[in-house]
Formats: sequence, C-alpha cells, structure tokens
Amino acid sequence: MKSNELYNITIKDGEIYTGLSEEEFMDKMLELSQCYYETGYPSPDLISHSTYGKTLHQSDRDNDSDNT
Repeated sequence: MKSNELYNITIKDGEIYTGLSEEEFMDKMLELSQCYYETGYPSPDLISHSTYGKTLHQSDRDNDSDNT
C-alpha cells in the first residue's frame, strides 16, 4: 500500500476545496493568489489548509501511477 497526502483549503472557516492532490492543491493556491492580486480577495490571512493521508490499494496505485 502507498500513502498519499490530500489537501483541504479553507477560507474564513468555510471549507471550499477538499480531497485535493498535491498538484490540484498547488493549482488552487495559484488561482487564489491570482484572484487576490486582481481583486484583493481572498486575503492570504483568511486562507488556511490542512493535509491528511490516503492509503491506496494495489489496484488504485496502478490506476494512479501517472500521478506520482
């Protein structure tokens, strides 16, 4: 079995993205930073994130092999 980190992004204590892969997390954070640069919202002070592990079974790992 293989363990992968998953990410949640929260703005003002309201979760907006859950179960993101590392690549998806980075894309969303870039999107949020561009939005802040263009509009002033959401402020980095309002954004937090958390991580947790996901265990992939052998058959899942074969399907996700391009994502590692």
